[in-house]
Amino acid sequence: EPCGFEATYQELASAVRDEYPDIEIESRLGGTGAFEIEINGQLVFSKLENGGFPYEKDVS
Repeated sequence: EPCGFEATYQELASAVRDEYPDIEIESRLGGTGAFEIEINGQLVFSKLENGGFPYEKDVS
């Protein structure tokens, strides 16, 4: 877990899959402290912009 965000990623990915079972989810490792969520190429959440991690309600 090089960036320390794996547990948060897995929790949010699980919540999104519960809501949208056929969705394809991917992660990319970055080195900037970013945790961003995009849907169809559209940024819907950025940890750097919002100052923290999203809640499940922010992404599902």
